[in-house]
Amino acid sequence: MSAVSPIRFEFCSRSDVGRVRKRNEDSLAIDERRGWAVLADGMGGYRGGDIASRIAVEVIRRRLDRDLVAPDDGVPGYVAAVLEAAAHDANAAIRAEATRDPNLSGMGSTLVVAVFLADCVVIAHVGDSRMYRLRGGELARLTRDHTMLQELLDAGILAPEDVAHSQFRGLLTRGLGVSAQVLPEPGTHSARPRDVFLLCSDGLTDMLDDAAIAAVLQPVGSQAARPAEAADRLVALANAQGGRDNISVILVRMAA
Repeated sequence: MSAVSPIRFEFCSRSDVGRVRKRNEDSLAIDERRGWAVLADGMGGYRGGDIASRIAVEVIRRRLDRDLVAPDDGVPGYVAAVLEAAAHDANAAIRAEATRDPNLSGMGSTLVVAVFLADCVVIAHVGDSRMYRLRGGELARLTRDHTMLQELLDAGILAPEDVAHSQFRGLLTRGLGVSAQVLPEPGTHSARPRDVFLLCSDGLTDMLDDAAIAAVLQPVGSQAARPAEAADRLVALANAQGGRDNISVILVRMAA
């Protein structure tokens, strides 16, 4: 069995158009047997966002299927290199498609991809799609948004309480397909029994704050509820708050 086939993890995914948008520009894929998940959000306001996110997911999964097949592939450093290469592949593929079809000029996508190993998860992300980990009742964000808003927060120019009404919400500083080169941000994080991991598009996090998300995930961490139930609940709550964007979630729970 491959080292990148962590049978102790349970996966589920959900994607919903929301209550405002007419089409779903999110794309996602999971492979529970081989232990990976990928989510992409077509950049809102650009033509072809749904095409860009679909290309991103298809290209990423092809690279993972090709390069993560042997026991030695479970080394975190090697997995990180595969994810970086996959992001570059997706960036090039999106730009190539936009070149072939002028109607798609300017399309782009976010990305968050994760490979789960025996005791850690290796990730890469671009844009403002996020990944979280719930452990012992504490929710930690494992990604940092690549947005103008996040840069203003980091610089202390904008206060956290002003985020909800900021004009800079949704302005990405990195995205797949936007420029000839992309800089995916890597990360390797520990994974322990009962940990719950969430990959999501900003259609969830714009509607629900971290406390609301944690409240839904905590029963899953204690194994009182299955990931599918929590995923349904997250989507329903985001829609109840307005559902202004497409809502996509992937939940992964490590068994006790």
